[in-house]
Amino acid sequence: MDFNELPDFYKKLDEKYCVTNGDLESATYTNVDSNFVFSSRYARHRWFNYKEGFSPVLVEKLFDEYGLKKGDVVCDPFCGAGTTLAVAKSRGMHSIGFEVNPFAAFITKVKTENYTKKDIELFKKYISDLEGLNIDENLPMPDNEYLIRIFEFEMLIAQLNIRKYVSELPDSKAKDLLFFAWICILEECSLYRKAGNGLKAKSKPPQYKKGEAFQFAFEKIKGKAESMIEDYSDDNGPKPRVFVDSVTNMVERVAEKSLDYVLFSPPYANCFDYTKIYYLELWFGRFVLSTGDQKDIRMKSLRSHCHATWPDRYTSFSLPELNEQILPLLRKQKLWTKRIPDMLNGYFADMEEALKQIYYSLKEGGHCSIVVSNSAYAGIIIPTDVFLAMIAEKIGFKIQEIAVERLIITSSQQYKKTEHIRRFLRESIVKLEK
Repeated sequence: MDFNELPDFYKKLDEKYCVTNGDLESATYTNVDSNFVFSSRYARHRWFNYKEGFSPVLVEKLFDEYGLKKGDVVCDPFCGAGTTLAVAKSRGMHSIGFEVNPFAAFITKVKTENYTKKDIELFKKYISDLEGLNIDENLPMPDNEYLIRIFEFEMLIAQLNIRKYVSELPDSKAKDLLFFAWICILEECSLYRKAGNGLKAKSKPPQYKKGEAFQFAFEKIKGKAESMIEDYSDDNGPKPRVFVDSVTNMVERVAEKSLDYVLFSPPYANCFDYTKIYYLELWFGRFVLSTGDQKDIRMKSLRSHCHATWPDRYTSFSLPELNEQILPLLRKQKLWTKRIPDMLNGYFADMEEALKQIYYSLKEGGHCSIVVSNSAYAGIIIPTDVFLAMIAEKIGFKIQEIAVERLIITSSQQYKKTEHIRRFLRESIVKLEK
């Protein structure tokens, strides 16, 4: 296959399935249900801006579409910040989540916990006591040069003291709330921001006068805490079961034919390493204590980037449209790393294993929805939505629909290279039935 054959190749792939809304012409990040920005309008969901998540609007819409009701069992095998599980809880559904990133799993735990008025009052007391904290300027520095550079020195001292204060509190839900409020404001107080596949120096670092770094940080924590307290309600729905584990271990945790619905958005095959994007929270929050810990998270994660070397797994995977057509063409191109084709093969092999275990765990007649984005390398679009549909069909799923949510915005270079096939560069919901 060559570049001239790509438009017809993608068109024929789409014709295999019911692709709805596939005639979009312009890309957007707004006014679509999948965009996490809508979470800022919803209690608890607004607590942390988890950019890779989707909004409760989409979850509610899909729950309604499939007629899910109180007592049903829902699973999100890539639960991230817990949007699916939080909506399920609010509707009285039982839910299960898998997440390899311990920081993201912690967000889910805090968002979906049941709190009493006593918990909230203790949380308020901890905030009040924090304001009068005596700063110890001789606390040991982190054994991590990068972490030290992330903060201006006075702010680093302030953050180390806040962390020490929180860590010495007795275990309680109030302590978890305070730890959460603190970790949510770290980026605002730092010299770096999340950008692309990692952290980038801010053009406008936080502004405070000498001697006021702690007060600056405290006001940020206090503001975050106030929004959390404002969202308090007697929401005592079923607490989710959240496993800090890979979906590929689902059959060890979830009984056969026990799930009514599975909804998830896996890491996209876009070479983003989330241990780099959330480096600040993972390391400063002590979710990882060594490079070995960070590597363990990578080894459990989907092969969606080229920043790690995974051992061989699921080597029997084969999808002719990928392995015999797309990847050979991609290998001929000038790529920023020659590992991209192997990464893509690994990504779909991992997704096949995930879908096998999801199929095992779903009830007969149960449904699965996958929110996923296609990607592009060297002007070649990777039709992830259709490839996942093909893999699911091979496993035994019925493909109901590939619902295109939006066209996606990519780099200017990729945009020019894919202009004649840009309608295939999209974010979709792949809807499956067992």
